[in-house]
Amino acid sequence: MNVTVDVDNRLLNEVREQLGEYSKKAPNAIASALNRAITNVAANVSKETRKEYIIKSSDIKETLRKVRASRSSMSGIVASKGRPIPIDRFKISPKKVQPKRKKPIKIAVKKGSLRESLGAFVADINGIKVFKREGKKRLPINRIFGPSVPQMVGNEEVRAKINAEGLDTFNRYLDHEINRILNRGQEAS
Repeated sequence: MNVTVDVDNRLLNEVREQLGEYSKKAPNAIASALNRAITNVAANVSKETRKEYIIKSSDIKETLRKVRASRSSMSGIVASKGRPIPIDRFKISPKKVQPKRKKPIKIAVKKGSLRESLGAFVADINGIKVFKREGKKRLPINRIFGPSVPQMVGNEEVRAKINAEGLDTFNRYLDHEINRILNRGQEAS
């Protein structure tokens, strides 16, 4: 999942027009506003994803990579790259090994979606993990995985909220940077 922000020439010309005699500082203002927006998007990825899914912030943040904007490269990227997450990092009930248990364990990946998982069981193999048998025999067993962080962030509702907040932050800080440059120019005169 990537969130990319590119600045087109139309926006650059508008900012140059607003800055007037300080038009050479337009790329600085845009790059600074983009970097604020990138920081905001990275924070919102974790916040918005955790509103929908039962996952730790640290699990999300370790998959994120940010490419900041500069005066020469006025584009920024927040990318999430990762593998499917073991289901035991989400909500499972019970979390303890119970060999005599007859009822299926319950698993929830999304908030409010605790459901029974037929055939799944909790085992302590170098820590608590959730497995499922391949057939009727005792072995082989496979570990159960949930979605990856990029899949969760790619959810349309989550992505729409992140993009809207990022765009709002960019516009707000672009105005702030333009005003800052104009105020400094007036103070120097």
